[in-house]
Amino acid sequence: MAQQTVLQKPSRLEQAQARLDSALAKLEVVAGEHADQAPAGTVDDGRTRELEAEVEALTERNRSLSQTNDQIGERLDAVIARLKAAVGA
Repeated sequence: MAQQTVLQKPSRLEQAQARLDSALAKLEVVAGEHADQAPAGTVDDGRTRELEAEVEALTERNRSLSQTNDQIGERLDAVIARLKAAVGA
């Protein structure tokens, strides 16, 4: 009879599996309750739009400064060429 009781008791593995199944079921319920909410960190509270506008403005300023830098470089090259021609003449 003791042998039969041992056979009917769930094993430690079966108990752990049952606890795991229960925990997964609870997680699925919680996940289902929050499925329609935005994930943390994705809420658009206006700050994202501000930062995107700032990035766009900085990109445009960088483009403008790069063009100005190229123009100044070309002018300096021309001045250097004229100075070399004057010294060499």
